[in-house]
Amino acid sequence: MNIEAQQTQIEPQSPRTPVQKSNLWKTSLVRILDNPVILKELRGRMRGRQAFILLSIYLGLIALFIGILYTFLAREISSVSPDPNSRQMLGKVIFGAVVLLELLLVSFIGPGLTSGAISSERERKTFDLLRTTLLSASALVLGKLGSAFTYLFLLILTTLPIQSLAFLLGGVGMAEMVVSSIMLIVTALFFCTLGIFFSSFMKRTLPATLSSYGSILLSILVVALISFLLSFLESGSSLSKARESMITLIVWFLISTNPFAAAIVSEVILVDEQNLFFTHSSPFGNTNITLPSPWIIFVVVYLLLITMMIFIAILRVKRPDR
Repeated sequence: MNIEAQQTQIEPQSPRTPVQKSNLWKTSLVRILDNPVILKELRGRMRGRQAFILLSIYLGLIALFIGILYTFLAREISSVSPDPNSRQMLGKVIFGAVVLLELLLVSFIGPGLTSGAISSERERKTFDLLRTTLLSASALVLGKLGSAFTYLFLLILTTLPIQSLAFLLGGVGMAEMVVSSIMLIVTALFFCTLGIFFSSFMKRTLPATLSSYGSILLSILVVALISFLLSFLESGSSLSKARESMITLIVWFLISTNPFAAAIVSEVILVDEQNLFFTHSSPFGNTNITLPSPWIIFVVVYLLLITMMIFIAILRVKRPDR
């Protein structure tokens, strides 16, 4: 009788309904937002004047530059050829200028928000108190990172009305909007993670900040120097097809690791070849090989670097200070 009762009680599990899946997403989001570090950092940042002052300066700089650019280009187009194609070109220029300005400002603001996230706790002698709580090292690092990234994401969202000028003029499609948004989000997350990474190693905020900005400047200079040397080597001497293809791949990878170069080249490929994912022309015009669009390489490489830096920062926070 007991065996028969157990058999009657066993029923095949039904697949999850859409309501259960939505509840799963809600519980996951609640667990992420339930991090006390995120709540504490966001409340402390948004209660003060600094966050709103930085937001006003950020929007003011972008609006001022775009206003000057729009006035100058609108006069040039109206005096030369006021046709729809010129208006679409104006829309593309304004959209590209907004995205490049956002990339530039996010690159400067991101490390500044997180370079003192952990080192400031050491300076205030509160890091040991955090270690004695039930808060894990991963929750501490992800909480500090999540609060800074949330504020940067707010800065990105506030520029949507300025970007809407490009949609009024035309020439900008949904593909460009999606790719630019992905690149901006990944860039913001990367530079926030970079600040957390150096902050986990330093005991003072100033060395962590200098290390973050110094590594950004050094990486740009190294990538530009290597790309110039390789392109000069390929154009100045006759190489075999294998070496030429190898140099082309290296230069293409270096271009793709720079957010500004990756955004510009991806836009050029999208406009010229109407292809969002691949290009069939070499950057030097010597070899015809299929290359992925730079924004794809950029997203993959930066996500790997973000994961690696977060993992190292968590290990560094777990390690006891000497």
